[in-house]
Amino acid sequence: MDKVTAKVGDNFEGDEWPWFSTLEADSGFRDSSYPGCQFRYTDRYKNHIGVNIKVTGKPRWNGHSYMSRCKIEVVGDGEPSTFFGGILYHKI
Repeated sequence: MDKVTAKVGDNFEGDEWPWFSTLEADSGFRDSSYPGCQFRYTDRYKNHIGVNIKVTGKPRWNGHSYMSRCKIEVVGDGEPSTFFGGILYHKI
């Protein structure tokens, strides 16, 4: 498998998060307090959260899909961003 990047429709989860989410297209909204993001996702409370995903590990097959370690940045809206380790599940 070639170098992997996150794309719309991929699923991801943070380490020790009790759920996974699906990457959605960024809204394109940016202002002085919000730097923008690569993607959005809808959390379990129906909030649309800005997120950046950086793949940090090699893809491996888990029997159902390819997955890679990743760094998740939940983009701060007028406040500092929050970072998590996690897993990105690649759609082929």
